[in-house]
Amino acid sequence: MEREKAAKGILMTAMVAVFGIFGIDKFARPDVWLGWMPPWLADLSGISRETWIMITGGIEVFLAAALLFPHRLVRRIAAWGMVAHLIAVLTQTGINDIFVRDLGLLLSAIALALLL
Repeated sequence: MEREKAAKGILMTAMVAVFGIFGIDKFARPDVWLGWMPPWLADLSGISRETWIMITGGIEVFLAAALLFPHRLVRRIAAWGMVAHLIAVLTQTGINDIFVRDLGLLLSAIALALLL
């Protein structure tokens, strides 16, 4: 049981760090992330890619914060939200080094969601 608790703590720390840092960085340096935002999203929605970067950053910061919330159901919903977000990201990256990183994050988020 202690090992499971430690594993859950490590996964939570990792996911909060990644989502929190990436989310904040989207506000601090949106130009760095602009290349990852698909052009069709702006065409489809009428919302600029720059605005989508801010929306995405906000979602990532929100999910990181929700994972820290001291209620199990909120944490579980946040973890599954991270899973959904990472699946959406993976549909846009193509097969490359970023895909492999995000696949690892996706599997980590699934493991965390199952542990919560």
